[in-house]
Amino acid sequence: MKIRILIFSFPATLLLSAIIFYGFSTDNYSTQKEKSSKTELPDNPLDGRIVFEHKGCINCHSIYGYGGKTAQDLGKHNFSGSNFNLISEMWNHSGEMFGQTEVKNSDQQKFTAKEFQELRIFLYYLRYLGGSGDIIAGEKLFSKMRCNDCHSVGKVIPNKIRLDKLWNYGSPLSIAQSMWNHAARMQKMQKTTNLEIPVFKEEEFTDLSSYITSASAYKKEQKNYMTPGNPIAGEKIYSEKGCFYCHDKKHTAPDLSKMNLNKSVIEIAGLMWNHSAGMEQANKKDNIPLPVFKRNEMADLISFLYFNNKSDIDGSVESGKEVIQEKGCINCHYSGNSYDAPDVSAMGPYDSQDKFFSELWNHLPLMKKNIYLKGKSLSKLLPTEIKSLYLYFNSNKG
Repeated sequence: MKIRILIFSFPATLLLSAIIFYGFSTDNYSTQKEKSSKTELPDNPLDGRIVFEHKGCINCHSIYGYGGKTAQDLGKHNFSGSNFNLISEMWNHSGEMFGQTEVKNSDQQKFTAKEFQELRIFLYYLRYLGGSGDIIAGEKLFSKMRCNDCHSVGKVIPNKIRLDKLWNYGSPLSIAQSMWNHAARMQKMQKTTNLEIPVFKEEEFTDLSSYITSASAYKKEQKNYMTPGNPIAGEKIYSEKGCFYCHDKKHTAPDLSKMNLNKSVIEIAGLMWNHSAGMEQANKKDNIPLPVFKRNEMADLISFLYFNNKSDIDGSVESGKEVIQEKGCINCHYSGNSYDAPDVSAMGPYDSQDKFFSELWNHLPLMKKNIYLKGKSLSKLLPTEIKSLYLYFNSNKG
């Protein structure tokens, strides 16, 4: 199965629009090469889909039901936390993977540092893209949140604003941006009519937007898509729209890099909406208008927040030294060993986490030969232990 088929079959319209705009070329963002000074921001988070296919991950793993069926559906798995969480899961899963490669009579694939980086970013990005909303739940929300007091969808009702043309937008993120740009007006009307301003939880905004687009009586063959967002462009928007003023400079708003934003783009859009009323009041004090988003700006901003929000974990050089002893690494990795294993003292330093991760992963087949065939099992590694190993190998190993 080719990745092109897999991608276009996804239930998430955001992923479809991502492919339409990102394309299959790694050069599509050549005009946006300004690098972040805060954190790693990918030029194109979808580059790793090529690695996912070429390395054969798709033969066993599926994404939202498309791909192999013998391993976990990665589209339904939440790769959260730091980069060390992902390598921990892959390492601890390697025993099952060895079994599958033997059944299929294939070799475990090796990764370069760049390939591993692209793959982990792609897997991390899947949570951001999310899935399709629940139309029935969205219809109930439309009534429960009293959207129908002012709006109609599917038919004309006198003195109500029709939302049917929102069907023209191929992404629920477009609806989120439209709502945001009308937030001040909507909230003013809600206050005068004593309506409670809606607050969205979890997947509620996705459900609501799915209902609006499905119930629309207005149909058009060509839809207007928004891409899920470019994190590098989003960092610039974060500054230009003044978000940094309250969130970073004045510290009158939460530190967004420390919030739990490992959510889908539509969930984050819902959180932004929930924040709009309080933000408008705060901005009035400083005579700052509520920011208005055009074209793909909201998507870019949210993608920046998502990739700028990876949590960190504990780890230390001393703990790394202990892991080497406790996990038995030193039993093979000593000077003059007969296992063709590198001496601990000669390992590192690594110029990036991905260089370390890729070499650690590529080392597994040799460990299989020297450990599994002796009836022993591979030691599990927690994210904190892997980080400690990384710190140890990048130290002077005193």
